[in-house]
Amino acid sequence: MVGLVIASHGQLAEALLAAAQQIVGDIPAVATCSVPPSASPDDIKRHIKDAVKTVDAGQGVIVFADLIGGSPCTQSLSLCRQSSLEVVTGVNLPMLLKANSLRSTDAPLRELAHQLTDYGRRNITCASDAVRRD
Repeated sequence: MVGLVIASHGQLAEALLAAAQQIVGDIPAVATCSVPPSASPDDIKRHIKDAVKTVDAGQGVIVFADLIGGSPCTQSLSLCRQSSLEVVTGVNLPMLLKANSLRSTDAPLRELAHQLTDYGRRNITCASDAVRRD
């Protein structure tokens, strides 16, 4: 099973995981990494590296970061050459839910990351358009 790490500024990672578990129940092989304002890049990298080790069962890990270019993203990217790791930014709840159901398939790690990126994008919509008639 592919491991999952949710890395974010503030407490977003824990909140996203809690919301996902409220919907589908326990999610195995997942870790969160919250970045406080005072964290150094080395502290962030170490925390993410530890989280990756915790959930990596040999099939790789997808790190979901909140913001491209932010510290959780850049420090995750610095680990890509050291392990079987993909970094996906712009994490959202539909993406996490889909990751939980797709990660036990035989899809290669990179393909899975791209599938989840596409799924996350498809689930961003202006929902009020569905009820308006212009």
